Amino acid sequence: MSKFRIFLNVFIFLSFLFFTNSLFAQLLTEEFSYTAGQTLTSNGWTTYSASTTNPVLVTSGSLSYTNYPSSGTGNSTQVIGTSSSSEDVQKFFTSQNSGSIYVSFLVNFSTATSAANGDYFFGLQSSSSTTFKGRVYIKESGPNIAFGLSKAGTTPTLTSFSYSLSTTYLLVLKYTFNSSSSDDVINLFVNPDLSGTEPLPTLTNIDAASDLTNVGAIALRQGTAAYNVTIDGIRVATSWSQAPLPVELISFSAIQKDNSIVLNWQTVTEINNYGFDVERKSPFAPLSSWVKIGFVAGHGNTNTPQDYTFEDKNPVGGTTFYYRLKQIDVDGKFEYSDILQVTLDVPNKAKLMQNSPNPFNPSTSIKFFIPFQSDVTIKIYDLLGREVATLINKQMNKGFYIVFWNGKDKYGNTVSSSVYLYRLTAGNFAETKKMTLLK
Repeated sequence: MSKFRIFLNVFIFLSFLFFTNSLFAQLLTEEFSYTAGQTLTSNGWTTYSASTTNPVLVTSGSLSYTNYPSSGTGNSTQVIGTSSSSEDVQKFFTSQNSGSIYVSFLVNFSTATSAANGDYFFGLQSSSSTTFKGRVYIKESGPNIAFGLSKAGTTPTLTSFSYSLSTTYLLVLKYTFNSSSSDDVINLFVNPDLSGTEPLPTLTNIDAASDLTNVGAIALRQGTAAYNVTIDGIRVATSWSQAPLPVELISFSAIQKDNSIVLNWQTVTEINNYGFDVERKSPFAPLSSWVKIGFVAGHGNTNTPQDYTFEDKNPVGGTTFYYRLKQIDVDGKFEYSDILQVTLDVPNKAKLMQNSPNPFNPSTSIKFFIPFQSDVTIKIYDLLGREVATLINKQMNKGFYIVFWNGKDKYGNTVSSSVYLYRLTAGNFAETKKMTLLK
């Protein structure tokens, strides 16, 4: 599964970040949330055909399909095949040249063609070519329709004629890159099972046409045969769990609570969601040094919004931290969210906090803040001013830190119950507080 590349900055000063995305970030999500009657080319699509007549328009209303994340959202579009020349359109996304590309979308045909090989209405293109590869066909026979698939040829592999007009279907088109120049594989899934891992495809086509150098666009084709299809909810991703099956995250935010960071996120759909590992990394740590700081259980399967929260009570080692969610399916598969960067609103001078717990037995924690890189010491003294132990004596970067005292002196001996002093020095700053060891 791919990891996300987007960094989201949050500078917390009586503020928070809110963004809309999916936990399994798509290369493209198109729900046609535009004004009905507008052309698609007015909303991020591009004409690639010679003709601009009969433009592809936004259609009022959306298609619905149970457990599909882009069900019933926004509007839709109509692609109409006709004997006269019509506009064909494409929409680009970050091109991919390895692995597999999954494109899921909803279709509902009001009419379909009975031409010998049907006609294709949807396909994939490279980022620099208008050549269709991975063509999705429609063909009618009697009252029923069949879906078809070809890599680039005009004779598709067809399903049985077991599908109906005026019915919404979920299609997933898969393009898999292979090593040679003409061996890439195309799959089509019709109404796939959304309850688990990737199922077997409905159709596979491996005709010997040359491969795409990359997949970088989806294309809607208004062909020369007569058909009329409503298309909605297009999702492009690099894994099955990203396209038709995501746990869909619509917000991921952070707020500062004293010296803690509270993370909040919301999902709108969940399928087989076991839960979320919450992970943190400091900017001083290596790129691979993500640390699990907690787990929040998921809701399994749900189509209703779910709210989650997690409080990081000890974000220590700096003032800027990175957070991400590791969403885990019930079968153990997982995917990472976008990365949330959080910068704490901090005081402009060093600060020593009261130890916790206090009184304590046998150990306690001491939290402190350093506003600049400096030589730092924390020492323990008895009430007569004699040094009992040194907890820290080193140069440290700006940030919040926490240190623990186990109630032992510098020789490793357990000290007696009493009131002790602990003192922080950082540059010219010094502060002392009391704590009580009570056995």
